[in-house]
Amino acid sequence: MHSNKGLGALNTLIRGLQAVLGLAGWLGAALILGLHLRSDLEPFLSMILAFGLVIAAVVVHEGGHYLGARLNAMPVLLMRVAAVEVQVQRRGWQARWSPQLKGRRLGGLVMAASNPQRPLRRQMLWMVVMGPLLNLLVGLACLGLGWSTQGLVSAVALAFAAINLSMALANLLPTLSGHASDGVVLIAWWLHRDDQRDELAQARLLALMVAGVPCEQLPAADIALLAQGPMPQPLMAIDYRLGALLNQGDWQAAGQLEQELEALLQTHAQSLTGMSTLITLLRIELGFVRACLQQDASCLWDDWMNRDLEWFAPWLRPRCEALRAFLQGDRQQGEAHLQRALQAAENSVVRSQYPSEAILAQYLRALPVASCGPA
Repeated sequence: MHSNKGLGALNTLIRGLQAVLGLAGWLGAALILGLHLRSDLEPFLSMILAFGLVIAAVVVHEGGHYLGARLNAMPVLLMRVAAVEVQVQRRGWQARWSPQLKGRRLGGLVMAASNPQRPLRRQMLWMVVMGPLLNLLVGLACLGLGWSTQGLVSAVALAFAAINLSMALANLLPTLSGHASDGVVLIAWWLHRDDQRDELAQARLLALMVAGVPCEQLPAADIALLAQGPMPQPLMAIDYRLGALLNQGDWQAAGQLEQELEALLQTHAQSLTGMSTLITLLRIELGFVRACLQQDASCLWDDWMNRDLEWFAPWLRPRCEALRAFLQGDRQQGEAHLQRALQAAENSVVRSQYPSEAILAQYLRALPVASCGPA
């Protein structure tokens, strides 16, 4: 008990130091800019400009994580800076405005899958350390530029140096509560020795899925570990099992997962915060299964107001629309929807997605003409 209180107090102290470093970097940058700007809007103008440099430093930081991932051939899935979210695709990328939860509005992240062909520890160490390291390198370069130039260029360079250096140091401080800092994650991976630890089950499964391993070939032991873990891991386990059953053509067993999902949600009703999109995606898939089994388009999901649905699974809606068209006897329109679904799946960095969608497309195309009619 005393140990936990001591660790909590130490964590609070370090988080306070992080806040001081961040504030010092911003105010220091504003002060440097204010000494070189001549405007009736001072000191507000320099503070606003310094805030813009903070956002730029976050871009540098997350860019470092991205470079660290790519240097180890880790597929990057998602990046975020403040409210701008970027989704990486096999051909290009797409961005959207997506405000974060309160308390993380100025933060950022890079979500990447590990490369199953390389040692996990080295991959993660590089990815984590490259964020603050790039801040440090950019800060030192700007410091040199600031000292070697004069006027506004010197002021901007020195201000950006102050922000990058403070951000690098703040992120390297190890804190646990809330969002774990790069420092504590770096320590954890430095001490890492066992890639088969239970808590890494989802990381192992994701790496295999992104590499192209279909759901039915994923390690059953890892899926079982997810099913016994804290939420949302049991939801992910259902998703993997559902994908495997659909790939194998076992539609009856896939349909039975709907009751299992609803029972799971009822059991964990108090711990579902932030999981609405994942739950909805599972319900859409299970509605698709029910519609196929019953040959009834009314079972299909019809509420697409949640924009996260098409952001994370752009193939899902056109596939459902394809089934609706086939059940209504419009095979030409159904095929057009299927092509949209297949194109979206083919562009996903998750290489196992397209083969799974191709299997479902063949199933829909094989629906008997006699069963197609007004739903």
